Amino acid sequence: MTEALQQEQAYLQHVYEQLLNSESELSELLERYETEGRAKLSMLASEVRLNFGNDSDTLETFANFETKSREIDQMNLRMETAASLLQKVRQLLKVPYFGKIAVDFLDGDAGETEDFYIGRHGFAKEDSQHLIYDWRSPIAELFYNNDLGPSSYHVNKQRIDVSIEARRQLIVEANQLLNFFDTSVAIQDDVLLEALKQDATSQMTDITSTIQKEQNVIIRDTEHPLLLVNGVAGSGKTSTIMQRIAYLLYSLRSEITSDNVMILSPNRNFIDYISNVLPSLGETNPMNLTFRQLVDQYLIWEIEDEHRYFNRISSAVDDQQVNILRSSAFYEHVKLSGATLAKSGFFNPLTYKGKDIVPVARIQKYFDETPEDNSLQARLQATKQKLLAYWEKRLNTQAKKPKMQNLILTLSEEMQEKYFGSLIADESNANLVKLGRQFLHKKYRKITQALQDNSWLNFHAMFNTVYQDYTGEAYQFARDESFTVDEAVIYLTIMHHFIDKLNIPDMRFVLIDEVQDYSPAQIHLLKDLFTKSEFTMVGDENQAIFNSSIDFDQIKAIFEKENAASAAVGIGGRGAVARAQRGRDYVQRYDLLNSYRSSGAITKAFSGLASTRNEIAITPIRPYGEAPVMKEVENSNDYVELLEILHTQLPKGSQLTLITKTAQQAETLRDLLAEQLPSLTTDKFYQVLPISVSKGLEFDNVLVVDVSADNYQSARDQRILYTAFSRAMDRLFITYQGEASPFIAKLR
Repeated sequence: MTEALQQEQAYLQHVYEQLLNSESELSELLERYETEGRAKLSMLASEVRLNFGNDSDTLETFANFETKSREIDQMNLRMETAASLLQKVRQLLKVPYFGKIAVDFLDGDAGETEDFYIGRHGFAKEDSQHLIYDWRSPIAELFYNNDLGPSSYHVNKQRIDVSIEARRQLIVEANQLLNFFDTSVAIQDDVLLEALKQDATSQMTDITSTIQKEQNVIIRDTEHPLLLVNGVAGSGKTSTIMQRIAYLLYSLRSEITSDNVMILSPNRNFIDYISNVLPSLGETNPMNLTFRQLVDQYLIWEIEDEHRYFNRISSAVDDQQVNILRSSAFYEHVKLSGATLAKSGFFNPLTYKGKDIVPVARIQKYFDETPEDNSLQARLQATKQKLLAYWEKRLNTQAKKPKMQNLILTLSEEMQEKYFGSLIADESNANLVKLGRQFLHKKYRKITQALQDNSWLNFHAMFNTVYQDYTGEAYQFARDESFTVDEAVIYLTIMHHFIDKLNIPDMRFVLIDEVQDYSPAQIHLLKDLFTKSEFTMVGDENQAIFNSSIDFDQIKAIFEKENAASAAVGIGGRGAVARAQRGRDYVQRYDLLNSYRSSGAITKAFSGLASTRNEIAITPIRPYGEAPVMKEVENSNDYVELLEILHTQLPKGSQLTLITKTAQQAETLRDLLAEQLPSLTTDKFYQVLPISVSKGLEFDNVLVVDVSADNYQSARDQRILYTAFSRAMDRLFITYQGEASPFIAKLR
């Protein structure tokens, strides 16, 4: 055993013993807190006496409540802190650390260095001696980014010059040092390849030990409020997003919590896939939604479900109406349509039992009384206040009439309980008027709610007005009752800009995965809703497989155009002001060209399908591995035999993922295999997914279904194949029927 190995093993043993001691102490502390907490709660319950006999007693009772409530809050905080520390210690017991740097701070004797061990969490002894440093700490940046020799890092915006004398990667399990590597440059691939050898799971795992230099730049970029990352398949885009969130929550912990962060994920499967990443880093998951779910929260009508949405955007047929709704030009036209809408009729009467209670004529009258030089939103808000005042006055007038008072007096006891919560005891005129108002408010509560909810506005007429003004033609709505996501975007735009600003949470950071799948209108809407947010948007232009896709130049142009205008007039929120002050580009673009997911052979296969528009060269990191296997099939029944063969050939316990081009193909094949291969279905040897669902995920073994000439022929089909092939990590099987697609001819 070498001296270096002995030293590392000795340090690991020391750290591990300290972690064990800490685990024991925290466990005992938490147990004591829980015991004391139960006793404290019991004592508090016995101490508090409810006394509302007079004002003084009431105030004293509430003061006691407040005091005891603070005691409970402090007790809960101590327990939560201890539990959080215990969780981190137990995670460190599995893998205490993964890296080490020796740093000369240039402030003492030449060559005098200090060692820093880097792990998932920081850990210090009671005397504040740090044994492990959090991977997000400032000093850890030296481990990820810099070559040996002169370097620097920043703490509280102060630059600290140092010299990195050594960098070491360590493979550690519990208190066992399995291997270590000395590296002269930022993280190389030994530890990474070791991690990539591990079997994939159904959930994304923590890979903080394998963050690469190009990823780390993105993770730690706090200078640019808008990041746009174009990364090839398997380049670590999603892990970079998750690690960036963890880094931001750590470095800005005095400013933000996970409540100030939102992730927009491509689908619900993907949300499940990444659900354990941040908790594994000791952070709480932020809000994580699909774009469809976000829109659904604010639209007042039913919206298409996710299945229908993906079927629609996966269709090869483009609809002219839909293309218009998705375009930047139409979105900008909608935002400038206030004057046009003000001249059109878009009011609904409010009815009760078939009668117009608030007719259109009255609504139009109130609207016409508002100043014409005001914005449409200001005029409609003023109209709303006039309507509410009119309605309240009308109810008050009705409540004062003798007929209403007589009605109140003749109500049965059951009806009195229903409307007033008790029987009428005071029959004075003033009380009867009060009860009359209460009765009318309950009876006509739907009218009051309709006024509050803007149901007196005909949104569909407004929608059609702006569409017809742009195209010269009326918009043709579908016959079913739900609206598409594309229609919902325009409805929300009208609501947000002309009626009521949507009540959007104040998100400091919005992170978007698979951004190439968003339409221009969707990007515009997000920018308009989250004006104070900083964006991180990642995607892969080669995976733009939906008919709703956008290229990265368009995304950049949307943000640059709007933010330039906002900065010029001093608006646009924190992001726009920060960018204007820096004088930097509004959008900082990064390109990730190293592929870490797939074997070299599979990477070569999907690299050949990448678009040449950007002249990218994808660099495989993993070993070459097994070459993709092509198999001709005569019909669907051949898949039964093929799966039986692969079940015997693949390593025991493996799962095979079959990827189809469409959801219908997946459903048909799934039904066939379930009927013909019940045992393999029960054992979950295989799963069948359409590309729309498997996109963004990764699997050990992938079989791409029916890559035939008649099934894959367009430029979009080429991107679908690129996406499907790149889901595979270890083995790729390709089937075709009849003539193979020209896209895979060179693989034969």
